[in-house]
Amino acid sequence: MLIVVVSLGACTDERASQPGDELSATLIQIRQSNASAWDVEVPGIGAAVGSGTGEVVSAVSGAADPPGDRALQSGDRFHVGSVTKTFTAALILMLDQEKKLSLDSPISNWIQYPGGDEITVRMLLGHTSGIPDFTDSPNLTRSESPEQALALAAQMSPLFAPEASWSYSNTNYTMLGMISEVVSSESWERQVAARFIEPLDLDSTYLWSGTPQGPTVTGSRQACGYPSEPECIPTPGLATLPVVDGEDWTLAWAAGSLVSTPADLANWMAQLVGGDVLDDEHRRLMTTATPQSEIALANLPAFGPTRWSGMGLGLMRYEVDGVGSAWGHEGTINGFVANAAYFTKPQVAVAVTSNFAMADSFAALGQVAVQMTRDLR
Repeated sequence: MLIVVVSLGACTDERASQPGDELSATLIQIRQSNASAWDVEVPGIGAAVGSGTGEVVSAVSGAADPPGDRALQSGDRFHVGSVTKTFTAALILMLDQEKKLSLDSPISNWIQYPGGDEITVRMLLGHTSGIPDFTDSPNLTRSESPEQALALAAQMSPLFAPEASWSYSNTNYTMLGMISEVVSSESWERQVAARFIEPLDLDSTYLWSGTPQGPTVTGSRQACGYPSEPECIPTPGLATLPVVDGEDWTLAWAAGSLVSTPADLANWMAQLVGGDVLDDEHRRLMTTATPQSEIALANLPAFGPTRWSGMGLGLMRYEVDGVGSAWGHEGTINGFVANAAYFTKPQVAVAVTSNFAMADSFAALGQVAVQMTRDLR
């Protein structure tokens, strides 16, 4: 799929395309309303929308260096957290497609973990393994290697018996990254780059290894939740603080270390869900919600016009009022949020990124989708 990107900065002029003007206006509205509970504007936000014609329109609004005022540029890159999991899931499904592993094999074939004989690769992909999230460990230092992260999870009690329920866990995807390395004898990073980032021309996307590549922006947060700070609940009057060295950016690894732009994320979702990155069978596995996830998420409240209603093997199912169903993934990591999804009817990819930890990416995704797909419905 050929993707042509039309990018706009925070300010547009009479030469800008009409969709670009509309997207820029939508982002200004989102900045003004999305963090109103905190009595602040969202410092910076970007979005991209890709239509069935293969063109992606993108725009940015706000600051690249909050709490400063240096304007965001169209090529600026954001940490996108758990959107990374879509790449890890696609990699594992591709390895299954190539018969280099089996989704129904126990994880004990590749890694040692308590009860690993009863936990399969499929369960890791769909978060039905019952393995706890290592980030909930009281012993977490946030400097752990993937092996050390697994050791922390192994010291915790299982959440439930394998396949008995659903619970989102970063440990599942750390394990998947490790399994991919044993299976292929290549690093997870190299596999993701060689199979997806490079051949799909995701030129503004990279995997964080401690050093920024290209124009990577500063994150931000409200002054809460850290030692000596108040509890992190929406509270007016808190200072906005910069986040320039997020402690989880490296820790997250195969579960959340991606850095990208809205245009690249929209491109990726269009090709993953609407293209031929995977064969039909494996794409269906990503886009078929498990019964366990549907039960677990049945009473989840809506985020603006967006509901998260289920999860397949690596992708979340969204329902957006007035638009329809989409498959994608959210990301939250130090100073940043992101969301990207592909709507099957109309065939449109939408991605949003923000360098503000308190922004609601689900609501922002839905607002962009509602505004930008009206003429396609």
